[in-house]
Amino acid sequence: MVFRRVCERQALLLSSNKIYEGLIEDDDVFEKILKVFDFGFVYDEVKDCYCKDNGRPCEDPVRLFKASLVQRLKGLSDVEMEYAARYDIRVKHFLGIPIQDYGFDYSTLSLFRKRLGVERFEGVFQKILGQIVKLGVIKNPGKQYIDSMPVLAHAALPSVTCLIYQAVKNVIKVLEGDVKKEVYRRTGLTSEKLKHYSKPRPLFKMEKGERKKAFEKAVSRAQETISFLEMQNHASEELEVLKQVLDENVSEKGEQVRTPRAVKTLVDKDAKLGRKTKDDLIFGYKNHSTVTGEGIVTAVEVTSAAEKDDKQTEAIISKQEEVGLKPDSMDADSGYGYIETFKTAEEKGVELNAPFRGLKEEELSTYELEYDKEANTVTCLNGIGVRGSSKDGLLFEFPIRKCRDCPLKKQCCLPASKRIRLHPDHEVARRAIKRQRQKAEEKKLVKEKDQKTRSRLIIENVYAYLEKLGGKKTPYTGLARTTIHILLVVTISNIMKTVRLLG
Repeated sequence: MVFRRVCERQALLLSSNKIYEGLIEDDDVFEKILKVFDFGFVYDEVKDCYCKDNGRPCEDPVRLFKASLVQRLKGLSDVEMEYAARYDIRVKHFLGIPIQDYGFDYSTLSLFRKRLGVERFEGVFQKILGQIVKLGVIKNPGKQYIDSMPVLAHAALPSVTCLIYQAVKNVIKVLEGDVKKEVYRRTGLTSEKLKHYSKPRPLFKMEKGERKKAFEKAVSRAQETISFLEMQNHASEELEVLKQVLDENVSEKGEQVRTPRAVKTLVDKDAKLGRKTKDDLIFGYKNHSTVTGEGIVTAVEVTSAAEKDDKQTEAIISKQEEVGLKPDSMDADSGYGYIETFKTAEEKGVELNAPFRGLKEEELSTYELEYDKEANTVTCLNGIGVRGSSKDGLLFEFPIRKCRDCPLKKQCCLPASKRIRLHPDHEVARRAIKRQRQKAEEKKLVKEKDQKTRSRLIIENVYAYLEKLGGKKTPYTGLARTTIHILLVVTISNIMKTVRLLG
């Protein structure tokens, strides 16, 4: 059914091509994309989503995918995209719509995204990336850069007090008759009060003491609601959400607790609170990506903002392997500089270059000592070797008497106690620190005006472009739909950069 419909549309399009050719210039960006990329593979990716011999004729999936890319490129809503596909000649030709055709209804786009889901959009992203590789745009895939970009949620961040009242409000909505009246009586609430209390604005104007009283009152009312409804053997999804909100945001003593992975809004339960930097809070999601020197994104992993950057390293490298673009080395910032992350990267065959963290400077220097894992001995700069003691064999104690007269005392990295404990992955840390110090020496040779490294420039330029394409804030709610949004943003970014690089 899909392919018969496609053939009919292609016949109509052939009669329109002469008109399009006379109106659209060859250097139009959409025309360039059509010359460089073949989107026909989308049929194979989505064929299991459609019935072959039953139902109404469907919209061309290639057309809908192209429309999704145009949306991200031009920042259009579904309704705006419907009008663009109907009246914009450039867009119409790009989508393969005959000039006399009205296009499609805007609701088709949301159904298309829902029907395909995250996995198929990931597959389409990877197939287009494969075309980019064949075009020879990526000159050095062995050297890449990894970082994360915040993606703001499509929802406001209410106070916990407001969140509790919103959850109570949803519970009462599904109640009927005497049960509903009794909840109102026991809590002292009315529909008007609930409407007022669930708005964050009045609470932000309160003094600190008043806010605390309002919070305690909200908790008390929520607990009373739960207690009464459980006595009535009432069960509902809304009641379970209310319990979850209390469990994750309120301690046993009735005090507010700050848990990053707790539900923060009922509008988007997947959106979480996290940090990009020490002073920069994020509410929403993170786009973890790897980028080549040309600015081509090779892998994407979308998580809530509460997830740590370094924990996504294994998933990212696995996705690079799937498309044959696993690098030899990756540059990263200090968010990835933990021993466990270096170890994960090494096990995947990737050399991770990142500022080491997790240990103090004096502890870092102990990794300069020569460690023989088989013999379980550590040798200092003066050639004195000691064997490990303790159950795990990782505690080493140097003889203080010999150390007193050491000619290399000034260069010694041992603490005053001459006792050190090594990390189980000592050699991984040692290699990482060695690379870090080599890079530090290289930076000293660079002029001050060029201090910003090439890796940061590449990453920041790519993320600036993704932000321009709508990658800074998701227009949807939920992790799945946000992931689809980011995959489309990254896909059109890769397409545009490829077209530019090919001139």
